[in-house]
Amino acid sequence: MRDKLDLIDHQILTLLSDDAQMPYTEVAKRAGISPGTVHMRTRKMKDLGIIKGATLTLDYSKMGWKMTVFLGIFLRESNLYKVVMEELSKVREVVKIHHSTGKYDIFIKLHARDSLHYRNLYQESILTIDGIRGIESFMSVEENMSRHISFTTQDSK
Repeated sequence: MRDKLDLIDHQILTLLSDDAQMPYTEVAKRAGISPGTVHMRTRKMKDLGIIKGATLTLDYSKMGWKMTVFLGIFLRESNLYKVVMEELSKVREVVKIHHSTGKYDIFIKLHARDSLHYRNLYQESILTIDGIRGIESFMSVEENMSRHISFTTQDSK
C-alpha cells in the first residue's frame, strides 16, 4: 500500500496529522497544490483505509480527569484476548487497547478523575472481567509528546 503513496500524499498526511481540521484550501496552499488535488488524494487515502477519520486531542487534566493510567493485563488463557478486549472496550474510561507481545497479553490506557474513581474502575469494571489473570498498573505523571510520524522526510521510505 505504501507504494501507492507519493511525496504529495505524504505532505498531505503530515499537514493533516498536525491539524485534522485544517481546511483543504490551507493544506493545498502549504503543499503547493490545488484544493481539488487535496480533496481527490484525501478521498483516495480514505478509500485505501490509510485515513480512518479525524480526532480531537483533549487535555483531560484541564477537564478534571487528573489520572492517566496504563494497565498491563495478563490473561488466564491467551486465546481469550478478543473476548477480554471486547469487554474492556465497554469501559468508557478506557481509551486505547492493544493486543501485545512480550510480558503482557493486553496493554490499555485509561483516564480517571482521581484515585477514588480509578480504584472503582479497577475493582468494579476491570478486575471483574472474566479471563483476566492479573494486572500491573503504571500511572503517567506527565505526557510530554503525542504525535504522528512525519512523512515529509526521506526516512519515510
